[in-house]
Amino acid sequence: MKFSIVATILSMAAFAVAAPIANEDISARQNHGMCVKSDETGTVTQIPDC
Repeated sequence: MKFSIVATILSMAAFAVAAPIANEDISARQNHGMCVKSDETGTVTQIPDC
């Protein structure tokens, strides 16, 4: 039982270390800040300052 708990914690730690973390430059490029909405006719319009 203790081995299972230790193995689970170690595997979670390994995934946390291996997970890619986006730095500020990448996160700024991924969030381009454009919000859009669609009406009943299917026309897409940009939502300003969202």
